This record gives sequence, structure tokens and C-alpha cells, in this order.
Amino acid sequence: MPPPPVYPDLGKLARDLFKRGYHPGIWQIDCKTLTNSGIEFFTTGFASQDNSKVSGSLQSKYKIEDQGLTLTERWNTDNWLFGEIMQRDKLAEGLMLALEAKLQPGTNEADGKFKLGFAQENFNFLADIGLNSEPLLNCSLVLGHKEFLGGVGAEFDIGNTEFKGWKVALGWTNETATVHGELKNGDTWLASLFYKASEKIDVGAEVTKGAGGQAGAENPEAEEGGGGDVIVSLGMIYHLEEDALIRAKINNVVELGLGYEQKLREGITASISAVLDCNNIKDGNHRFGVGVALQC
Repeated sequence: MPPPPVYPDLGKLARDLFKRGYHPGIWQIDCKTLTNSGIEFFTTGFASQDNSKVSGSLQSKYKIEDQGLTLTERWNTDNWLFGEIMQRDKLAEGLMLALEAKLQPGTNEADGKFKLGFAQENFNFLADIGLNSEPLLNCSLVLGHKEFLGGVGAEFDIGNTEFKGWKVALGWTNETATVHGELKNGDTWLASLFYKASEKIDVGAEVTKGAGGQAGAENPEAEEGGGGDVIVSLGMIYHLEEDALIRAKINNVVELGLGYEQKLREGITASISAVLDCNNIKDGNHRFGVGVALQC
């Protein structure tokens, strides 16, 4: 049996149902290609409809299969350079070691991180520690037993010997449904359900409560369920045919999200989406987005 997922991937099916495929307020283009020498390139670009700001990144990835190594480099339009060396399953089955670094040439600002992961049939451990003057240690553990999952995570400021936060999660999953619940620092919680109703229909529900920041399923950049308010969201995906699907979601503050995705031809997929403020149809903060994904 495969090991349980890492902690950040718990509840991912429901989370993707509400966030993936929506581009509120932006134009987005993604391009992915693989060269004959085995180097994978991934380029993404964004253009904000509010302030016309354009941003993007270019990433390359090369795998050395014999050594279990993956080399990753990335540059973005804020002029940050990122690099990562990762080795998996060579020193021991299920062991992952990685060294990550980033550099801002204009200001000589730099940072780094060491990552360690170890996964077996019934557990998945993940940790990282910053390589700077004020390092933070993040660690998490997920245990699996049959269809049940449980996870814990913590963040610790080593330089100031200060405990920064904690989180716990419980879940249940099978081939058609996933239930997930999480509590963070005693004041932020989330519960979600993903259900594959049929080959064409996926449905989900999410309830979140956060400690700060106006948020919810319609605002992925903020803390989920922010402002201390409870946000209840319902969503679905309907596969019209092999190459097309529609998305819809709504929450209890009457924000309605709609999306349509179409595979135009092999390697080209286009999507349009909208998030509508149904409390104020005439003058509300309606946001529209367009995305194009290219693969060759």
C-alpha cells in the first residue's frame, strides 16, 4: 500500500474543488514542455485586471534517475532565484532529503532551507528547518490505518526558543469520499467533504473559521474562514464530455463562483471563470478571469 499523504495534502481533493480552475481578477497562462534531454520547463504568467501588474516565473527541472536526484531552478519577475537539490529513495526506501536556497541578486538577500521526509506504509513524516540567523523548524506527522488518517504539525522558533503554533487533523477516505477536519492553534478550524457522486459529477462542502483576515473559499489569498466568521461553501464539478467541464461554488456570504474549462486540442486547455457578489449584483465586486494551459 502507498504511504499516507504528507500533512499539507490532507483534504486536498475538497480544497482543489473550491480553488483550482478559478482565476478571479487575473489573466493567466501556463506552459509546460519536456526537452529531448529530459529537462522539464514550466512557465507561468499572471496579469492583474485591477492594476495591470504583470508577473511570472520560469522553472526548470531535471531528474537523474540513477542517483535518485531532482534538480530544480526557478526565477520570477521579482528577480528572485530559487534552487533545490532533492534525493529520494536512494539512501533508504521512503527517505527524502532536500536542500533549498533562494537569492535576490539586487539586494543580496538570501535564505535557505533543509528538508527531511520519511514515509512508510502507515506514516509520513515531513520536516524543514531554515538556514538563517533566525531559523524556524516545521515538522508534521501523518498516521494512516485502513481508511482513517490522523495528523499533527508544529512550528518552533529555534533562535528565540519560542513555540509558534500547532495543528491537528483527522480524516477518513475511500475510493469515492474523503472527510477532513483540522484545528489550528485552538482558534482556527476547518471541516471538508469531497464526494465523487458519479463518473461525471464531483461535489464538496467546506466549513471554515479563522482568527483574522477576510476570507473564505472565494478568497484563496487570505486565511481560510477569516475574521472569526464561519464560512460555509458548497461546490461541484460536472464533466460535460471527455474534454470539457463546468465548475460552480457558492458560500453563505452569497459569493457565487462559475467556471468553464475546455480542451481545445491536444496540449491546449482554456478556462474562464467568474466570482460574483450576489449581495450586490449591480455594483458588487465581481471578478472575472481567463486561463490558458499549454503542454507540449
